[in-house]
Amino acid sequence: MERTEKDIVKLHSNHFFKEFTFGKNKFIGHSKGQELEFADNVVWIDQFFLVFQIKDRNIEKESNFENWFKSKILRKAVQQIKKTISYLDEFDEILIENERGVLHDIAKAKGQNPLKLIVYNPGHNFDNKLRNQKSYLSSKIGHIHLLHIEDYNLICESLITPYEIQEYLNFREQLIRRNGENLNSLKEQYILKHYFIDHTDTNINLDYNRKEVNIIFNIDEFDISSIIQDFNKKILLTSGKNDYYYIIKELAKLHRSDLKHFKERLSLAINKSKQQEFDIPYRMTSSESNCGFVFIPLEFERKENVKNALTNFTNIHMYDQRLDKGIGMISYFNPIEKYFDIYWMYIDQKWIEDKDYEKLIYKDFPLRKVKAKMDYRYYMKDK
Repeated sequence: MERTEKDIVKLHSNHFFKEFTFGKNKFIGHSKGQELEFADNVVWIDQFFLVFQIKDRNIEKESNFENWFKSKILRKAVQQIKKTISYLDEFDEILIENERGVLHDIAKAKGQNPLKLIVYNPGHNFDNKLRNQKSYLSSKIGHIHLLHIEDYNLICESLITPYEIQEYLNFREQLIRRNGENLNSLKEQYILKHYFIDHTDTNINLDYNRKEVNIIFNIDEFDISSIIQDFNKKILLTSGKNDYYYIIKELAKLHRSDLKHFKERLSLAINKSKQQEFDIPYRMTSSESNCGFVFIPLEFERKENVKNALTNFTNIHMYDQRLDKGIGMISYFNPIEKYFDIYWMYIDQKWIEDKDYEKLIYKDFPLRKVKAKMDYRYYMKDK
């Protein structure tokens, strides 16, 4: 594995979680039995599907920038992307190991249109004209993003969540299709500014390029990487699901304002449980994936009720909000041994109207009112 491949595996493991990052992409082609390579890197979270070819330039052996770019990027990497896409049509099973060491069948993504990226590291003093070439359009597989490694790092560092990175790449493609070669005179920073200011406008606006925009955010408000570390040990399974991927998939689909609300409610529930105070559970519904979340503080003396409380409150929130998916969290604090127990549950069931259930839950409704709130994802100020 080349240096840039290793760097991207690490980057993706942090931004997209190890569960959804695939850097060891050799698989057996069952029709012929030979070992094949699906792609240099894959990120797959339900409908979020990215395939990567990654290239490093050997400065000592490949001194000519233009020849290297044409040969390794526009020819070889493009052909490798095409081959990867063809495997989805050719094979019924493509077993690849994620960065947690768990095999997944990538062939289940068949029928999706993945975002296709070639990310490259050409070394220092790379030609700006080549660097600013934003894409390659294939008559067979469509649009392929071309990205210098520094620009790709900038995208991930600026956008952070999988949902936002996907939205940005889709916006980037629309901008390229609308403006063609004209966009190649501008740097990646322009596209980022344009996206932050108005991602609904697909016309080049040079006023955006002249504007210095400072995105104001506190990553601690929505960083949940530490929260998911022990999910596989703290999940109560009652819905027939047998692993924790369903929960972190839903978390990976949240954009930063949803993640901020998620962390706020999680912290409130944990703090209330530490104070051994009864409090009405906190709740929210994601704005994009339509998944409900309930956060339940529980007094330690009632810890035997964990499973029932988690199941009941999650179901009530889902029914009240007419949701098919829900995630419940419950926490209690041991005041003697000074530790928290936090449990999670995922429920996936079709919403069905039930008048008898309504009479039961609405007689003395046990949850807080849900307030619709319009949030801005990006807070900006001019420098």
